[in-house]
Amino acid sequence: MKLVIEDDYAALSRTTAAVLAGAMLQDRRVNLSITAGATPAGTYRLLAPLLAARPADLDNVHFYSFDEIPNGTDRGVTRTSLDQQIFGPAGIDETRIHALTLDNADRIRADLRDHGGLDLMLMGLGADCHFCGNMPGTTRYDADIYLYEVHPGLPWYHLIEDIDPAPTRVVTFGFPMVLRARQAVLIVSGAAKAEALAEILTGPIGADRPGTILRTHPNLLLIADRDAAALIEPDGAGSWRRR
Repeated sequence: MKLVIEDDYAALSRTTAAVLAGAMLQDRRVNLSITAGATPAGTYRLLAPLLAARPADLDNVHFYSFDEIPNGTDRGVTRTSLDQQIFGPAGIDETRIHALTLDNADRIRADLRDHGGLDLMLMGLGADCHFCGNMPGTTRYDADIYLYEVHPGLPWYHLIEDIDPAPTRVVTFGFPMVLRARQAVLIVSGAAKAEALAEILTGPIGADRPGTILRTHPNLLLIADRDAAALIEPDGAGSWRRR
């Protein structure tokens, strides 16, 4: 695991964009699984013009979404967000977008198996320590892709309660899929994520804090800004401890 601490969100976005661009510029097919949401927005604003300006140079890059929340449309919450943040502005052809849905887990598995697997997964971290759609109270560490029921009794239901019609199931990549990726990149920004980042680096591994399992990935790059890293410090032995 490597942790890079940047001064602020803008620097985090620049570093993350550079990592993704480096992964894309290969002379072979590249498979990326990328996150939606607020944290990667700055990264995508930097990347989209590059991708749009050089379509022929980057037509080897395929994109996989790693979770989906149905919203009554044919796209879902995650796909809609990625369309707005990166796929649309970058002009990504539909043939290179592989969106996870409630119904296509087997097809996504087969497609990745037949085309070399994931080269890189870009993930964000929730304040509750969730990653992808692996949420407290519903996480399974034993499944590469899984569906689960959602209901108002879940501690994080407020995150989706405004979706109409209300979703009853969610699908996500699980940790075995993350583990297969050649590189996992986790980006964390803001003071609200400081406790979650401290748990990732120093807390016990457990499904009640789903992201704690990520530090067992053999090639994890963690990019955080100083606000997110406020509760940790080097321990003098090559690792991290709480302040």
